[in-house]
Order: sequence, then structure tokens, then C-alpha cells
Amino acid sequence: MEKYSAYISHITNLKDDLLKSLEFVEWKNQVQKGSTVFVKPNFTYPYYKEGITTSPELLRFFLEILKDRAGEVIVGESNGGNNSFTADDAFKGHNMHEICREAGATLANLSKMPSMSVEDTIQGRKVKVLLPKFLVNDIDCFISVPVLKVHVMTTVTLSIKNLWGCYPDTMRCLHHQNLSRKLTLITKTLNPRLVIIDGIYALNGHGPMFGVAKKTSILISSNNPVVADSLGTAVMGIPLKDVESILIASNQGLGTVDLDNVRMNDDWRKFAMDFNVKRTLVDNLSLLLFNSEILAK
Repeated sequence: MEKYSAYISHITNLKDDLLKSLEFVEWKNQVQKGSTVFVKPNFTYPYYKEGITTSPELLRFFLEILKDRAGEVIVGESNGGNNSFTADDAFKGHNMHEICREAGATLANLSKMPSMSVEDTIQGRKVKVLLPKFLVNDIDCFISVPVLKVHVMTTVTLSIKNLWGCYPDTMRCLHHQNLSRKLTLITKTLNPRLVIIDGIYALNGHGPMFGVAKKTSILISSNNPVVADSLGTAVMGIPLKDVESILIASNQGLGTVDLDNVRMNDDWRKFAMDFNVKRTLVDNLSLLLFNSEILAK
């Protein structure tokens, strides 16, 4: 059996399709009975926005599935960048208190948790990130649940970029230099074992918080973040060469970008779209800040 699996389908019944996708990627091999599971949605806005934040409905169904197997399920997010909003605001705006109460899960504001520095050499360059201690030491299975969308600075934002939200400092915008290497370090450290990409709505044009939300009704699941992101990028019609974070993670042995070597339920080309990133003059100037900590500060 191949090491990596991925599932893609159009959504007809969200709960049923979600369960089918998880069974195809053999999720119970990743979520052991009684284990501690962390679920990282994409809450880059303080309330649900189609194509921008992870669907509360999808999270509700997913947590229902998890609760009968995992011993403890934690859903977490950090405060919004630049002190724009708190994770607690986002939990409230996405109805997560009720959803987690029904599923027996707990919520964690990662910006309030004790943190630690993690450092390593990634593709010839030493990088350092800040992460909550419990994510590094106490989680048996990390699950990333991003949205299918483009990103004006990183081209796409999927499961690997979603991990940047685990950086607890609300001023993490000051630490974007070598971001692709830092994302690879976070991926290596937290080791996401399952990915569910919410493509109920997908974001085209700009991202991550503005753009054109399209109802695409696509669900992608995988047992590997590099595979999931390579598939999501391919489906959006974005050239993989333009997504440095996925390529570096693959080069570091964290997964494959070769979809022909992935066990899949269907031909992903049936779902192909034509998304693109449209940068403005301000965006191009902002790239200078994005790639330099000195200029950003």
C-alpha cells in the first residue's frame, strides 16, 4: 500500500462525504483510540466568512466524528494579527462554544498558552519559531482544517500556511522573513497527520482575507500536509513552482508533490479550476515588508 492517500469529491451531503473522505485516507490509523487530538481551523476573521474562514458546519460534523474515538479533542487558534481581534472573538463568531460543547471538545486560545522556541536548519538556513508548549509536547495527532484559497503573499494558503496561526504572537507579521522555511519547521515539529481542506467556498483573486468567494463544493482530505496542499494547489490551477512553502517541505522529506504517486479515489483533473493571484501596487510594495523583518519593524 502506498504511504500517502488523498480524497477529493464534490459535496452532496457534507457529513456523509466527510466520513467517506476520512475512511478513504484511513483516519483511524492516525487518530488512535483515546488519544489527544488538536484541530487547527483557519479563523483569520472574527466571524465566519465564506471562502475565508473554516466552515463551522464542517467543524461540527468533524468533531462529532472524532468524539467517539479520541480521548480529548482541542480546537485552537491564536489571536488575529496586529491585535486585530482575539481568538476568543473568533470562537464566538464561529459558534465554536456551542459546537465544542455538543462534541465534548475544548477550545484553546494559543496566544494565552505558555510557549517555547523551536530552532532548526531548513534548507541550509537556520530559522526559529515560537510555538505553544503543549502543541509540541502533548498532542498525539495534529489536524489542519484550512480553506481552499489563494494568498497574495504566499500564492496559496492551505494546510501548511494554516500552521502559521499556531505562532502565538499577535505581531507574527514581524517574523515573515524566511516564512517558507519557518512553515516547514512548524510542519516538521507539529507533524500534521490529517488534513481536511474546506472547499465549500474557495477564495480567488487576492486572499487571505479579501477576494472573490466562489461556491465550489469541493472537499479534500489527506494523511499528509504536503500531499493535501499539492492537490489543493493543482485543483486551483496554481503552478506549484509558485508555492515555495510546499516545495521546501517536500524537499525536507515531509511529503510528496508527485500526485501520481498518491493513492487517490478519483482523478483530480475533473475538479480543476482556473484561480489566480492579482497583486496591486500596494501588494508589491508590501512584499518588501513581508520578506524583511527590519523593514517590517
